[in-house]
Amino acid sequence: MSGLVDTGFPLVPQAETQIESVFGIRIGSLGFLISTAVYCEVLDKVQVSAMPNVHPWISGLLNLRGNLVPVFDLHRVLEEKAADPKKRRLFAIDRGDKAAALWIDSFPEIKNSASLLPLEELPLLAPILQAFVTGAYEQDGQVWLKPQFEDFFKVLGHHQHKTEETVT
Repeated sequence: MSGLVDTGFPLVPQAETQIESVFGIRIGSLGFLISTAVYCEVLDKVQVSAMPNVHPWISGLLNLRGNLVPVFDLHRVLEEKAADPKKRRLFAIDRGDKAAALWIDSFPEIKNSASLLPLEELPLLAPILQAFVTGAYEQDGQVWLKPQFEDFFKVLGHHQHKTEETVT
């Protein structure tokens, strides 16, 4: 005997709640979530080549398996204090000509979506970031944002940075 009671009704399979794993990366006081379905990697000991006359948040380019990948410093965009240079890491998102890298403050953390509490409203964010965040979550006092990095990186490359003009 299997311990099941025959009710005369066909068994309906229970819907399994999908628990997704996500990468959590920290940039200053902010946390960002990236689906583990997106190709990501932590880069160590890579050469970032500076470029002249670019926005201050573009650290330069790196050669990643034959692809030139832009490197963004979101600390500068978000006006966040950067972590100790010895702890900072480069984090590449996506592959090929869609790849971009950014500086993060520590190694990524793996989170599961079931442990993240959705927030009803987005926290106050830098205006340049606001349009690219699709959700916000909280876990243990840390706010985690779910951004659309691909669109955000495109805007960062074209965004006009305000500079003070000096009069001579």
